[in-house]
Amino acid sequence: MKRIGYITGVFFATTCFLTGCVDKFDEEPPFTPIKYGTIVSIAQVKELYSGELAKPWYERSPVQITEDWAITGVVTGSDKVNGNLYKEGYLEDASGGILLKFLATGGFYLGDSVILNVKDLYLGDYGNFIQLGDVPYTDNSGNYRVSGFNKDRRMVKVSIGHPFPPAQAGIQQVKNDQYPGRLVQFHGVQFASYELGKTWAEPLADPPAAANRYLEDCDGNTIIVRTSGYATFAGDLLPVGNGSVTGIVTVFNNDYQLIIRDFSEVLLNGERCIQNAQELGTPVETLSEDFESIADDEDILIDGWQNLMIAGNRMWRNKVYSGNSYAQATGFGSGMDYLEIWLITRPVTISTQKILSFQTAKAYWEHEPGNHPLEVLVSTDYDGTNFYSATWAPVSATLATSSSPDHTFINSGNISLPVAAGQNAVIAFKYTGSGTESTSYRLDNINITTGK
Repeated sequence: MKRIGYITGVFFATTCFLTGCVDKFDEEPPFTPIKYGTIVSIAQVKELYSGELAKPWYERSPVQITEDWAITGVVTGSDKVNGNLYKEGYLEDASGGILLKFLATGGFYLGDSVILNVKDLYLGDYGNFIQLGDVPYTDNSGNYRVSGFNKDRRMVKVSIGHPFPPAQAGIQQVKNDQYPGRLVQFHGVQFASYELGKTWAEPLADPPAAANRYLEDCDGNTIIVRTSGYATFAGDLLPVGNGSVTGIVTVFNNDYQLIIRDFSEVLLNGERCIQNAQELGTPVETLSEDFESIADDEDILIDGWQNLMIAGNRMWRNKVYSGNSYAQATGFGSGMDYLEIWLITRPVTISTQKILSFQTAKAYWEHEPGNHPLEVLVSTDYDGTNFYSATWAPVSATLATSSSPDHTFINSGNISLPVAAGQNAVIAFKYTGSGTESTSYRLDNINITTGK
């Protein structure tokens, strides 16, 4: 019997060799075309859920699509780019965009044109943001969620390489129910000063954590940029410049958010605009400021001066101690990774010799050795708007140091400003610190007089 089996095996192998047998396991499975019915718009599909959105969140239930419908569109968000999306993607047509929940990753890329059979799928929401998925389930909080659907059984890739043009919009413009799910490009935006020095998310947390960072325009309008802790750029520092950002608008409860779908579409390398910059005054011959006219614990707003929050969430603020008013900058209690605050004087003519003097004091020194809270700078080409392109030269002065007694003002000495016919100068007092390098630093009795 063994011999018969052996001969049979040899005969089968020989026959296959001569006749060209093909191993069936190497064959692709038979192609089963995906069937779909009437093509409708994404907006028409989303409208099926409008009644649920009108209810309180705890009364909502997923809606099954019973119509024999399909939608067509271009993939505008893919989980195969940068790791910012996981088992989900975005599809957009002329009527709007929608979030798709997938059973598994991969297969569809930015610019793919697809047809999606939506019959028997479900619409749900997470924080008022509509999602399209499969059979609902209940999460740990008792809320209904839609599960991921099998892309291979429902989606057909019609063609590739169709870049979908983003809508050109402003931050305030997208804060309505017409934009969530859509690809949008913002211009003239930057990350808020209090975000600078942070990373996009928290990839080193256990597990890696998503984070919200605020993007702003030059009028102070903001939108949250939401980034996954698993994104490939999660640990990168936020860019400090101004420019354009492209992403997908989403919403969570009442907070509108932007999801970066492709890191190459973050183009923030231009000069930042300064938020809430006061108008710089006309030049004067002399200047004297003792801060006595400003109320205690108020941000310093002096006609013709500027108090600029370059990085962080603080400005120079007026304080009163033992009956004396002064300007103070501090990182104490800020929680910021980096603070940079500039107090800039009104311009002074310097066609003749001018003398600068002022006083500084410190309290509760927390800066590391070698780091001083204050720099004094002079500029002859700053016009109140060209902050980053202006020339700022350091001024040598006697300043309060870590070894100075707390609350004791130190005289700067008389400082001769550079003489330049037909020019004016501003003096800037630049504080840098953080929530940990939090020394409280003080300014008083700033005077610019004519030299003798």
